[in-house]
Amino acid sequence: MKGFFLLLFLSINTFSQNVKLTELVSDHQNSSALKNAQWSVYAEYADSRKSIIDHNSQFALAPASGLKLFTTAAALELLGPDYKFYTKLFTNGKIKSGTLLGDIVLVAGGDPTFGSDLVPGSKSLKDVISLITDAVFNAGIKNIKGNIVVLDTLFDTYRIPGGWNWIDIGNYYGASITGMTINDNLYQLFFKPGNKVTELAEVLRTEPEVPGLTFTNYMKTGRVGSGDNGYIYAAPFQFNATLRGTIPAGVEEFSIKGAIPDPPLFAAQLLKSELEKSGIKISGNAEVINSDYSLRDAGLIYTHESPPVKDIVFIVNKKSFNLYAEHLLRAIATKNSKKGSFYEGADIIKEFLKKNGITTDGFDLSDGSGLSRSNTITTKMMVELLNKIRAKKYFSDFYNSLGIVGDTSDISSYRNMGIGTELERNARIKSGVINRVRGYSGYLRDKKERLIIFSMIANNFSGSGSGISNIHKELMIELAKLGSGE
Repeated sequence: MKGFFLLLFLSINTFSQNVKLTELVSDHQNSSALKNAQWSVYAEYADSRKSIIDHNSQFALAPASGLKLFTTAAALELLGPDYKFYTKLFTNGKIKSGTLLGDIVLVAGGDPTFGSDLVPGSKSLKDVISLITDAVFNAGIKNIKGNIVVLDTLFDTYRIPGGWNWIDIGNYYGASITGMTINDNLYQLFFKPGNKVTELAEVLRTEPEVPGLTFTNYMKTGRVGSGDNGYIYAAPFQFNATLRGTIPAGVEEFSIKGAIPDPPLFAAQLLKSELEKSGIKISGNAEVINSDYSLRDAGLIYTHESPPVKDIVFIVNKKSFNLYAEHLLRAIATKNSKKGSFYEGADIIKEFLKKNGITTDGFDLSDGSGLSRSNTITTKMMVELLNKIRAKKYFSDFYNSLGIVGDTSDISSYRNMGIGTELERNARIKSGVINRVRGYSGYLRDKKERLIIFSMIANNFSGSGSGISNIHKELMIELAKLGSGE
């Protein structure tokens, strides 16, 4: 009799939620890992919108990179899957007898892929610079009596969101967001490890070379196989970076990725250097202009086209690439004839949610990528978003950008996850991982092929992040085992 009343109580208080899942969530909430945490789990059937499990779905929590699902969905809807970015090269002055009496001007177009071959169809740094150099030659220019200018006015001057941590912003995943992005705004920093653990690791070089960049080096040698535990501390425009942490022993050299201090300046310097190497004489300097600049004598000599937004979104979600997500947020603002700022983009995303009937209570943006701990969403809101966009024309582009669990051919980090379970090649997910934040959101099918949409987010847990991820994986497996919707 006692068991009967307990079951009745659970049924009444979970509004027909799955009892086994409810009990499993309750057990985990009372565990040492989650008893002091803020934890939310919400799942529903896509067709009926009927709740399967609802645990603290109203909590406003930091989603980490799960936030990218909001940014990419808004970009696909507001920019369009086929939207492209254009970077243009001008001569600004008269050309007489092979001499340009004026500047070469590269006008930033907000292309996150410029000089990067990360997105299929985009060209490498070497190829882009070669095309630009060829364009200058084809214009009949052998001498430049002026400067090499990067005109970088499309985005505002806030290159780093205020909520990003100091430990992040000198590293590639915390790179500056600039209208003139080049080579993913990153460089590789190579070390030679010491002979013994704790010995200083020697700085060898950067690729590409960044003019003026120096290092205060405290990087130590870690044990063999310890991996990348190195951090680069530097703010935008700061050309002396501090190196701390460890890189592994037992290799000839080891590299980590850093954020270029001033990407538009680097673009101007690189272009000037390559033009000079090709034999063109330049009397002026490499410079960046982010204010008014007259192009009244300008002649267009080259236009660089980006891959479409749908291909950029594919990389944003598969690779959880922060820089591209931040670009999309700002591009949304420029499409609406506004300055490419975080604030304008954030307002537009909130309006996008409201127009689609998605609850915005508990929604607060501090960036477009989720790197800030100040972002908040609810799991209910996430599931609403994922359900609403199923009716959109761009849904296949969005769905295909998610990681495929247990598919070893997938480029996401979930390709080895859930193999041999009900999740294998079933679940499509996006994770969220920053300090003391772990989450999974996405789609999966149950035993009767009914589509389930879910979101699970934990903040301020105890113990390892991998432990929380395992709890979330366990819950996803239980969802996939369900055999009916009632």
